[in-house]
Amino acid sequence: MSDLEIRSGGAIAVDTEQLRAVAWRLREFGIRLGEFADRARWVATDAEATASGFGVDLEARWLASGAERVAEQPAALAAALDGLAAAYELIELRVQQAAATAAGDTDAARAIESRMAVLQQDHPDAARAADTAVYDWRGDGPIEMARQVAAATWWIPGMALPLAVGAGVLWSGVALAGLGRMSRPPGSTGPPAADAAATGTPTPGTGHRGGTRHPVPGGPATSVPPAPTVVRAVAPAAVSGPVTGLADAARRVPGAAEARIRVERYAMPGGGSQAAVYIAGTQAVSGGSGDPFDMRSNLELYRGERSASLESVELALREAGVDPGEPVHVFGHSQGAMLASALALEGTYDVQTLITYGSPVEAAVPDGVLSVGIRHTDDPVAGLAGGGHAETVGAPGSFVAERVADPVGGVQDLTLAAHGIERYAETAAMVDASSDPRAAALRDLWSTLGSAERVTVTEYAASRGSG
Repeated sequence: MSDLEIRSGGAIAVDTEQLRAVAWRLREFGIRLGEFADRARWVATDAEATASGFGVDLEARWLASGAERVAEQPAALAAALDGLAAAYELIELRVQQAAATAAGDTDAARAIESRMAVLQQDHPDAARAADTAVYDWRGDGPIEMARQVAAATWWIPGMALPLAVGAGVLWSGVALAGLGRMSRPPGSTGPPAADAAATGTPTPGTGHRGGTRHPVPGGPATSVPPAPTVVRAVAPAAVSGPVTGLADAARRVPGAAEARIRVERYAMPGGGSQAAVYIAGTQAVSGGSGDPFDMRSNLELYRGERSASLESVELALREAGVDPGEPVHVFGHSQGAMLASALALEGTYDVQTLITYGSPVEAAVPDGVLSVGIRHTDDPVAGLAGGGHAETVGAPGSFVAERVADPVGGVQDLTLAAHGIERYAETAAMVDASSDPRAAALRDLWSTLGSAERVTVTEYAASRGSG
């Protein structure tokens, strides 16, 4: 049995409207049972009055009594679901209020506060339930990481416990500080993209056209990195045809050979095109190596700065002929997930889908972007996201799928086995096979891309220039 968990957001397991819809149906069912009990009582009374007998009145009263008892259960369950929906909505409202306050929008903050007051008045236990949900969500990752570190270092005398405690404290600090929550494009000094999307205002910042800096009107001046990157087309991997699922997409992420970015152009029926972009993770441990997909780029992106690897992705898109405004679906693993998130936040391309595997960040993408994050709770790199955002981010149907990749734990965890794209492909296959309704939007995506008349594939290697 799989331990896969699919949630609408970090601390939110389901969509609040879905919860309320189920509660409404349960209440309707309870009402119907009550009506049946009333009819059974009427039959009993009529039978008793007319002496039609033969025990009909007793049986009818027995049915009426049983229906009344059963009718109480849907009503109680509906009330519990409404309370749960209120708790989840309260989590979302707290985040929205904090964003409105930070943006100086006092009117919006007051409106949100009024809604929160109504929720807490109608559901007195909602605040406590919201606090518990967030606490449990924040604690799951650090606890699992501590357990994994202890299992991996048991053979080191006197070190297993201190290392486990240190790991738990470290990842707890990341979660509490919110270091892994990306709210604006790397290098941007404008307001968080999610806030701009919520208010309908454009985000001041920068646009990017194929690795070359293009200031957006009204945005701050920025500088090109001193060592511009270079990309060149290489022979693509053998896999071809339209992408068919999350697991198939994971297998298309480059990095095993010299390619770093894979661009698929889909010629759609009736004209127009869409693009699918797959971005590799970190390839060089050293900082500032010839490969822009190195640790230096990793740290720059995590700190919210631009990187040579981001320049490489933009240049590859330009070389592949992907035009600004063209529908794009981005897939990335590890550092590639940060790069994919940056593309989704920039706004240069019409990024409609963001799929990340083992991302150290979670991007607060606009409401028009379907966001799907695949994570392992025993992956230290994914742990840097600190669980991501407590609320749902992205378009309706966005979700986070999470599991423990290696429940046993051991020395193999020191090699970051849970972070490998192969393990993420296994988890992605579980999501593909899931009956969870949130996977429906993804099935629509595979169907749309599968209808393409032609798929053109180009893969690109990347290197840092000499300056």
